[in-house]
Amino acid sequence: MKRIKRTRILSYALRPMLSCLVCFCLVATISGISNSRALGSEASELQRVLNRMDAVAKNFRTFTARFSQKKFTEVLNEFDSPETGEFFYSRTKDGSVLLRHEVMSPGKRILTIKGETLTVYRPAIKEAQIANREKMQNIVEYLALGIGQYSGKLQEKFRISYLGTETIDKAACSVLVFVPKEAKTAARLESITIWIKDSNGTPAQYKFQEPTKDYLLLNFFEEKLNTKIPGSKFEQQLPADAEVQKL
Repeated sequence: MKRIKRTRILSYALRPMLSCLVCFCLVATISGISNSRALGSEASELQRVLNRMDAVAKNFRTFTARFSQKKFTEVLNEFDSPETGEFFYSRTKDGSVLLRHEVMSPGKRILTIKGETLTVYRPAIKEAQIANREKMQNIVEYLALGIGQYSGKLQEKFRISYLGTETIDKAACSVLVFVPKEAKTAARLESITIWIKDSNGTPAQYKFQEPTKDYLLLNFFEEKLNTKIPGSKFEQQLPADAEVQKL
């Protein structure tokens, strides 16, 4: 009888613990299923956006837009004065890059990329810098990231994740984060967040995040796909008296 009583007492004592254990297992299982579904949904949404970008890349010839950009400095906790200008981008049949990023206000600054040559010209002081694009240690080579490029090629250089949706200038966008795989690139550029328009698969906004927590925010508007761009847009005719620095 004592053994039976002890067994009953032990059973009564363990019952609350067993109930808690069962509840914990149920919660853990449900949580695991929920997390799994969330990850599956995220992967599905990411693939949806990448497929949309691939569709644009398939027929891509050119991209033009107006832009505004501003730099945020963490130490000062503020943006600098915004700049506005025009952007022209094209890829030749052999994959070479043609790019013009022209700041028109408040000061004029013209950046062009043709093949592997990068030129920055400041008309006000007649100063030009010419360099091999691969030697430039800044973010200019990523100004057209995700435009007319296949996702498979992008995934070779970046870890890409899906953040969700957001509206930029009344346009519904899917938000992707690109993290560089190469250590040398990551040392100067922590990540690039791109807001991809659901309507046409082109970027509405970029955020270039530096390891210092400073970042550049660039917005495109009035964008056009596959319009004819004169070849002269990617040439810079420097005046004879311009000071030229080769980097």
